[in-house]
Amino acid sequence: MNGFSNYLRMVWQVFRKDLQVEWRGRQGLPVMLIFALLVVFLFNFALQLTPGLQAGLAAGLLWVSLAFASTLGLNRSVSLEGENNALAGLLLAPVDRSAIFFGKTLSNLTFTFLVALVLLPVFSLFYQQNMLNPRLVLVILLGLGAYTSLGTLLAALSIQTRTRDVLLPVLLYPLALPVLIAAVEASRGVLAGQPLAELQSWLSLLIASNILFLAAGLLLFDTILEE
Repeated sequence: MNGFSNYLRMVWQVFRKDLQVEWRGRQGLPVMLIFALLVVFLFNFALQLTPGLQAGLAAGLLWVSLAFASTLGLNRSVSLEGENNALAGLLLAPVDRSAIFFGKTLSNLTFTFLVALVLLPVFSLFYQQNMLNPRLVLVILLGLGAYTSLGTLLAALSIQTRTRDVLLPVLLYPLALPVLIAAVEASRGVLAGQPLAELQSWLSLLIASNILFLAAGLLLFDTILEE
């Protein structure tokens, strides 16, 4: 029991450390938010869509914005750990290194979810959709959970490379494509008023992706850091 308590404490410490670094620097979250809002504004004014088409594209544009913003956050998360040998300090903690993975995943999920909470009313305004929907928030949590857990794992894989800013999206986007497709389809179904029972296949894929990527992080994160 003591070992599990220490493990949870380490997860919390990593998560809190990332929150404190962001609060003091205020560089990662604002950049993610500005980038996501820029995507929303550009698509809205450039395409000049009819209301019907806006409804169909809202889910896709939401996830494009969130995926790009999340990748920016993941890159910053990696670069911060590479500075001043911060990662080496984390590795000295007397606890399973997968705790670092869960702490980093939780912080990356938190930052991206905060961006999503800001984007939802903006999408409601520009695309004439009721985005402030608890079922849509559930889909966003599931989709971002899978995306950020996979992204955190791949970010750790690329942390020692000089081209990590380029390597991370090259690895992440193809592997995350099934997650993004499921998230877009589930979000579109929610906006169309479909009950969650009709979206069960997409939701099941998102849940399975969360379990798969979290399990991969638990099993492989230590090995990846050793490499």
